[in-house]
Amino acid sequence: MLATLGATLVKELQLLRRDPRVIVRLILLPVAFITLFGAAFKGLDDKPAAKPVIVWVDPQAAAGARVVAAIDASLQFHAVAAASADQVRSQVADETYAVGLVIPRDFAPTRGGAKAELVIDTGKPRSELDALQAPLTAIVTRAVIGGWSVEVVTAVAPPGVRKPMGGATAFQITVPGNAVLFGFFIAVTCALSFSEERRSGTWRRLLSTPVAPWLLLVAKLAPYVALGTLQVALLFAIGVFGFGMQIGGSIAALAVLSVGVALAATTLGLLIAAVSSSEKQVSSLGTVAVLIMGLLGGCMLPRPLMPHTLQQIGLFVPHGWALDGYNMLLVRDGAGFADVARPILAVYGFAAAFLLAGLRRFRFDQ
Repeated sequence: MLATLGATLVKELQLLRRDPRVIVRLILLPVAFITLFGAAFKGLDDKPAAKPVIVWVDPQAAAGARVVAAIDASLQFHAVAAASADQVRSQVADETYAVGLVIPRDFAPTRGGAKAELVIDTGKPRSELDALQAPLTAIVTRAVIGGWSVEVVTAVAPPGVRKPMGGATAFQITVPGNAVLFGFFIAVTCALSFSEERRSGTWRRLLSTPVAPWLLLVAKLAPYVALGTLQVALLFAIGVFGFGMQIGGSIAALAVLSVGVALAATTLGLLIAAVSSSEKQVSSLGTVAVLIMGLLGGCMLPRPLMPHTLQQIGLFVPHGWALDGYNMLLVRDGAGFADVARPILAVYGFAAAFLLAGLRRFRFDQ
């Protein structure tokens, strides 16, 4: 039994080695995309309109009403009133709002008094910070003094949020995005292998051996999980050593999350093979599914830059959760398992769901 199981594993690895398209699809294409997207994001300066800003103004702050009026008149933001300064900080910390503003009682920056407090997660990518911090600072400054002679706001991270790691670059976004996007193409490769073996009769011959069908299935899927994990690891290594990407969090947590991504991609391949009756169906269904999931999950455009509805839809695919976990581990200094527990559980949950759905439709006798 073990000899047959080992022979099946060797066979799968030899089939993968003989197909040069696998290397192109899984390694060369993502490296090209990482390079192109990394260069593109360096100049990204997106300034979305009508962003909500949660604002608390002390009733005795002299210029508070002018600041709120200026925010609403800017057409870039609209003010949402808060009950207290602590509410502003807590709702930015739990990501209910991306940014908040606290106007204290002694708000008088032009006369040596207190500045306004711009409550924002300073660990966000540079493009997101620039889209919020710079225009809000300009709005408040002009509402108070009509110019830039005095700094009137200061950016602070709310309590409970890990500090950002210094030296983060655009590749902190593009490497994990493309690693997840192309990592899920393992699903297409795995599903095509099932179709080819059904067509050639290899799968039937394997079923005639004394090895249990579920063990054959494990031996069939295991090389793709290993290959997917190796692919993600290689792309991250290229990001670190080739593009200067830094990893601020736990390497162990990064590895566990990466295995979950590979497992989810491989079990998705089983599901695609189970619902497809030909290689053409596998190619068309698999490619479309992987690309749409990657788009919704934020692999091509970061989810925080998408409309709010699409951001929520992105959590219905494993890509969104995986990228949330990678962003935490790459950008946040000292992030560990506790910080990425939800993304890890979600990715492994998707893998289990794909596996169960695939097994329900899979025909062992074909």
